[in-house]
Amino acid sequence: MPTVRVNEPDLELLAQDRDLPHVYNDPLRLCLYLPGTCEWAATKRIDQTIIPWTYLWLYYFEDWLATDDWKGGGQHPGDEPHDPCNRALRRALAR
Repeated sequence: MPTVRVNEPDLELLAQDRDLPHVYNDPLRLCLYLPGTCEWAATKRIDQTIIPWTYLWLYYFEDWLATDDWKGGGQHPGDEPHDPCNRALRRALAR
């Protein structure tokens, strides 16, 4: 499963002590899709999924910096409900 990390600029520094929205932690990586939901699969092209999703995440992040309101939608990591039997999701949240 691909993961996306932003090296520069420092997203946490830009957030100015606010909790970053829609990310996984340890290590910090963008939440672009919910694992185990078939939004992304190895059969899908990265240039048609991960790259445009990253662009959208960064767009909504810039908006969040100004408004403190995440308008990007999606289910945030740790939000309920999720299927506790979903191994891919449990693995992603545990990282």
